[in-house]
Amino acid sequence: MVRNFCVWGEYSAVDFLFVHTEIIESSKRIIFDRIGLGGKAQESNFNTLYDYKGNQLPQEIESPKVLVLPKNDIFCMVIEESKTGFKIAKGNNSSENGLVDLLIFELG
Repeated sequence: MVRNFCVWGEYSAVDFLFVHTEIIESSKRIIFDRIGLGGKAQESNFNTLYDYKGNQLPQEIESPKVLVLPKNDIFCMVIEESKTGFKIAKGNNSSENGLVDLLIFELG
């Protein structure tokens, strides 16, 4: 458990992958694209965090799961998890930062 983690990242910082088509007189195309909506992204690596006993988390966790336990009224969510860290964001409707505890564990 990581206590009192401040969440300032914005949900609008997420990049979306999408496919669209373009049809003009002489050609037809399928286009794969990535679009960012803007906003401040917040990424955190596991090895920069410490648990409630003061132990540093490992650099990699094979199959991580990060659960958000809110400590204030700001809605926060984990956007993406990887072996080395995670992306986290607060809801777009708030100008305040979120304060959460993080329960980080390894699956399977």
